[in-house]
Amino acid sequence: MDNYLEIYEHWYPRSYGLDDYPTECHVTYSGTERKALFETLTEKQQELVNQQRKYQVRSMFLQKQYLETSDWEFVALNIDDEYERGIRSQLKCACGRPLKYQFVIESKIKHQEIRLGIQHFKDHLGISQQVAEEIKKGVAHVDLALDELLWLTENGYHFPEDLWQRYVFSYYRNTTLRRPLPLNQKLAERILHFRQADMPIFIGDYLSVLTEINQVDREVFDRKEKKFLADKQVFEAYLDDFQRDIQSPIYYERQFWGHKLTDFIQLKRYGTESYEEAKQRYFDDLLSFLLGLKEPKKAQRKIHSFELFHQKKYGNAELIPFIIDKYQNYQFTENFFLAIPKVYRVGIKKAIKRKRK
Repeated sequence: MDNYLEIYEHWYPRSYGLDDYPTECHVTYSGTERKALFETLTEKQQELVNQQRKYQVRSMFLQKQYLETSDWEFVALNIDDEYERGIRSQLKCACGRPLKYQFVIESKIKHQEIRLGIQHFKDHLGISQQVAEEIKKGVAHVDLALDELLWLTENGYHFPEDLWQRYVFSYYRNTTLRRPLPLNQKLAERILHFRQADMPIFIGDYLSVLTEINQVDREVFDRKEKKFLADKQVFEAYLDDFQRDIQSPIYYERQFWGHKLTDFIQLKRYGTESYEEAKQRYFDDLLSFLLGLKEPKKAQRKIHSFELFHQKKYGNAELIPFIIDKYQNYQFTENFFLAIPKVYRVGIKKAIKRKRK
């Protein structure tokens, strides 16, 4: 059985075919309906929706560059979901006026933070009425986008656990490709946040996950990739670790998928040393360090010293702690090698072979 999709189906016959999930949503709720549906969510789900709202507004400010020419930068949008005009409000403008939406901005020079409603936000920054209206519409549009999540929840949809497992399986398969694809860490991390809140995901994100899964499948079959570790126990350990690993800095900016050692570190050569010789020296030193961690009493001091040495000589403060953590959990087993970047997997394996000669 060399087809890895057949292997997955054999392992998980009940979840191989994904459950139905909507591919579009055109609902728009009134303010009253939106508030009522929001109140049916769990505390974690409400927190997630508010985080998404703030994230999308922040992204809008960055993309539109509303404050690019000013001395201020956008920090956050605070929202009072209990707001009732003239009756109840927890947020206020700097002038004292009660608010539903409070814009938080900070001076780039004085690092002073102020909190304003849209009118004083406009006046304080000297932006035009047209831009102020555009910002108001943008904030309203964010609420409309979040209606999709409320609609999915109202209609009984939950986090698509079957899709998540298939998604992590595509990461697992991708790590063993001759040239792994640079998958989107930000998408995976966003999906993970929805999983932690047991919240259905945006339809667009669902389709984006399917696209990434299909990209890996296509790469496997187009390039006739045969190498695959068909070990269910190893995959399930990888699955358990994934939700922590995908949030580690080593995955940011897709660094994890680098193709050469210098994508990760600054590698200096000495004298007439070639790049290959320098690379061998680096991995031989790294192997010696990892093997030296077998004595628990001395390990912590060695780790601290090596991390400082590596940071000073090679840079990349996040990489070595990640590799050390994986080694301490798995030693030189398959889960160690699958968890680390392919450049390091290959380099350490070659160093082990040299040591055995």
